[in-house]
Amino acid sequence: MSQEILFIIMLLVHHTTQSQREVIKDCDEDVLLEGPVSRNKALDFFSFTWYKGETAIIRMRKDKPQAFNFSREARFGENLSLILPLVKPEDSGTYKYKIIANVGGQSKEGTVTLRVNECVTQTNPTTATATTTPNSTQSNLPLDVQEFPPHWSLAGYLLVAIAKILLSLTCIQMMHVISTRREKNRLYS
Repeated sequence: MSQEILFIIMLLVHHTTQSQREVIKDCDEDVLLEGPVSRNKALDFFSFTWYKGETAIIRMRKDKPQAFNFSREARFGENLSLILPLVKPEDSGTYKYKIIANVGGQSKEGTVTLRVNECVTQTNPTTATATTTPNSTQSNLPLDVQEFPPHWSLAGYLLVAIAKILLSLTCIQMMHVISTRREKNRLYS
């Protein structure tokens, strides 16, 4: 029974991670946001438009791109993907693509979430000499801080969630076994 529940939970975790499209980039990197068009699949449509929130960015109609009055440079890439060069944290947000189908076709839309990490400027480390005084409890030495990539954090949260689920299922199974034994002991005594 617990293997079946675990299998269902793993399928749900896999499905939720696949359905959420999120792109995480560092500051000043070029970003490619992919739409629903794949290399092997041609798409017959009347128009294809990218939005940020409700603001139109760029549209493809009759094989001609049309740029809107958007606050930054954007262009179509291969397979109608959206290219945003040199992104900044203010470019973070939800981007939506909308396909208006030809007559008889089916219109479609979807979203891609972009998260841009803060811009960090390189500074030259300064050297400090440590001076100790009898009442000193703080050091003037620079701290060596290393940041982990976001996917490490997500993996850690996912592992903690799975561990909690497994622990909960184990506790439920043990309570079921204990209650079954108690019920048998009552029947036989």
